[in-house]
Amino acid sequence: MIIAAVGKNASGKDYFLDFISKEFGVPLLSIGDVARELAEEEGLEKTRENLHYISHKYMSQYGQDFFPKKLIEKIKGMGDTNVLVSGIRPPSDVEKFKEAFGDNFFLVAIVVESDRLRYERTRARGSARDNVTFEQFLELDKHEEELFNTSKTMGMADYSFIRGDYSDEEYHELIKKFYSERFLK
Repeated sequence: MIIAAVGKNASGKDYFLDFISKEFGVPLLSIGDVARELAEEEGLEKTRENLHYISHKYMSQYGQDFFPKKLIEKIKGMGDTNVLVSGIRPPSDVEKFKEAFGDNFFLVAIVVESDRLRYERTRARGSARDNVTFEQFLELDKHEEELFNTSKTMGMADYSFIRGDYSDEEYHELIKKFYSERFLK
C-alpha cells in the first residue's frame, strides 16, 4: 500500500507521515527530495522560492508528472512493501500514483482550517525558509495554489484528516487509530 498526504503548507502532513513511519516502521519517501536533489545539483540553496523555481522549471520542461514518475520508479524498485509518500501537490501527482498503483494508492488530505495556526507552526519549526511575515506566508500559499492547485488535489483524497489544535499525545493517538483501523487488518 502506498499512503500519501496532501495539504497546505504547515498543515502537518509531514508530521503525520513521519509519525506513521516511526511508529509502524513504514519507509517514508518524498517527491520534494527529487526537487531538493536537483536544486543541489544546480548549486541552489534549498529555499522555498528556489524549490518552487526548480519545480516549475522541470515541470515546464518535462511535464507536470516528472517528479512523481521519478519517485514511482524508486518505489517500484523497492518491491512489494508499504511506503509513505510526502510531497503530493498537483492533481497530476495523484493521477500518476493511481495509474501506477491503482487501489493500492491511498491519499489523505490533512486539513487545518486556521491560516494563523498554520503560520504559527511554521514559526515554531524555526527553519530559515519559514522566516516570513503572516502576509508573506499567505502570499506563499497563494503562489503554491496557483502553481500546484493543491485544493483540487485535496478534493481527490480518499480520506480527510482534520488537524485541530490537539496536544501531541492526542494527535498521536488519532494517527495510530487511523492507521491501525485501515492498514493493519
